[in-house]
Amino acid sequence: MQIEKYIADKITSLCEKRDISKYRLSQLSGISQSSLGRIMAQENLPSLITLEKICTALGVTLSQFFQESNSENLTEKQKEVLGIWNDLSTNEQETVMSMLRGLRK
Repeated sequence: MQIEKYIADKITSLCEKRDISKYRLSQLSGISQSSLGRIMAQENLPSLITLEKICTALGVTLSQFFQESNSENLTEKQKEVLGIWNDLSTNEQETVMSMLRGLRK
């Protein structure tokens, strides 16, 4: 897969999972809508700094952005939790994290 396609597809996927529009991503990241449009249309590759801003706005690290879903070392319960987690919005993830932190204390 070409890197341009991978980046565009990954941004689209993360936006959908977090219920963030491209307009909102532009606001959160400080990247112009036209620049994001060129990235999404696979016309431009973002610089590392630009991609880091996009990742921050989407709530992921650069490492997580490029991480393939390699779940072969996970138990079935861990895979289930990860699958549910990935389908949650950012707000829902924050709520779950608060609940988990409460359980740990």
